[in-house]
Amino acid sequence: MKTLGEIASYVGGRLYGDPSVIIDRVIHPALAQRPSDLALVLSPAVASILASGKISNAVTPEELGEQPNLNQIIVKRPKLVLARLLELFERPVHVFAGVHPTAVIDASATIGNDVSIGPFCWVGPNSEIGASCRLVAHVSIGAEVTVGEKTLLHAGVRIGDRCHIGARVIVLPNAAIGGDGFAFVTTEPGSIESAIATGEVRSFNNDIVRINSIGNVVIEDDVEIGAGTCVDRGTLGETMIRKGSKLDNLVQVGHNVTVGQNCLIAAQVGLGGSSKVGQRAVMGGQSGLADHLSVGDDAVIHAQAGLAAAVPPKAIVIGTPAGPKRRWLEEQLEIRRLPKMANELRELRQQMAELTKKLNSLLPADEGDPGPPS
Repeated sequence: MKTLGEIASYVGGRLYGDPSVIIDRVIHPALAQRPSDLALVLSPAVASILASGKISNAVTPEELGEQPNLNQIIVKRPKLVLARLLELFERPVHVFAGVHPTAVIDASATIGNDVSIGPFCWVGPNSEIGASCRLVAHVSIGAEVTVGEKTLLHAGVRIGDRCHIGARVIVLPNAAIGGDGFAFVTTEPGSIESAIATGEVRSFNNDIVRINSIGNVVIEDDVEIGAGTCVDRGTLGETMIRKGSKLDNLVQVGHNVTVGQNCLIAAQVGLGGSSKVGQRAVMGGQSGLADHLSVGDDAVIHAQAGLAAAVPPKAIVIGTPAGPKRRWLEEQLEIRRLPKMANELRELRQQMAELTKKLNSLLPADEGDPGPPS
């Protein structure tokens, strides 16, 4: 529990009202009921809820100004304040204090101070777990892995041998880091090669040979990896996710991929092998980047975009195959005009047929071919 005064100071807002009011939860304005609730108004569009009489305390955007009969914290950027408020009212995941009796830790592993390791976790040979890390349950850490301080590994996380995980990393349930990449070759040129070379399938994949992945994965500090996400290790070198990047659930990061700093990659994105995502790039859900392609710094990729070519820095692309957003909007506008254009075309054909018929009726009757002159 916090007072309104403490909350206003923490989020950097201007308080109008009683700073001594005790707040025990932050809640959506429509659900506020108690005098200890703090309603968070993210947009002026929901300001009408403030007049319901059920809200005693609220965080509001500065566009609303001061509201009567309300303890109010006015802020410039409500969504950022949401993040700060939820830091104050965090409900941390439960982790067993110390090392659970069912955990298996290799004798050569190094465990830092104040580490929590929950039920049925395994830490492999010569691995290092930094101070204040938390392994919730059923976490598997292979050999020669390093995990930085204050990292949180949720239930079911799997980290393969030789991977390096930075400090303050959060990995959500059932993510797999350090699996082998999807890399195979045929003993003779196969269907893909013939399709690329000739446009036809003239040879076949009769014998498929596995290419082992002997590299590793490096995840730098302050990265977040979503539930069910897979990050494949490099074939020879590193698959790299740089500092501050956030990956949503069910993202596929192929072997040898590099993701730059402070990227936002939404659910079900696929990054093909050896592709590169620049600094601060954003990729919407279900977008895909083919192998060996790149996304430039600060580019924005819309959801479901299929990238078949490199994306320049600061570009905004959409569609499949992906292209500039302006061009895509123009194409969509033209597509929407097609039904009207089809109707107009039918009308024009009908008018032409009627005009032709009318013109033919005005011509003299055909008396046959008179033949050549004498």
